[in-house]
Amino acid sequence: MKMRCALLSFLMILGGCSKQVEKVGNGVFQNENGEKITAKINIIDDKLVKVSLDETVKDKKETKKELGDSYHLKVASKIGKEWYEQIDFLEKYIVEHGIDSIQMNEEGKATNKDVITGCTIRIDGFIEAIKDAYMHQKEK
Repeated sequence: MKMRCALLSFLMILGGCSKQVEKVGNGVFQNENGEKITAKINIIDDKLVKVSLDETVKDKKETKKELGDSYHLKVASKIGKEWYEQIDFLEKYIVEHGIDSIQMNEEGKATNKDVITGCTIRIDGFIEAIKDAYMHQKEK
């Protein structure tokens, strides 16, 4: 019995010591307007756990995320959401479903009904930046 308990304790310790493999990747894509799209991804044990996307604005110091409500996309948005709200939705969607699940039209906008409920902006450059981040991922 003592031997069984010792073996069980050893296996529990050994199982608790398994190291997770954490990786981060940074990617960039420059669109035809000269704006730079950045993507940062976090991966644990080959599973995407976080995506962070942003984009520069021509002739502005701040990025679109930094501008927040001051970017004023909400007024023109068909779904009544500001740019950062749509990007937040997209980031979460990609973590949950992956980039391969997203279908796009020739304009670079998503056509999936579950995507366009929260994100109607052009996303092809963001997908390219994420692919670039995957190509440049490194262990933490």
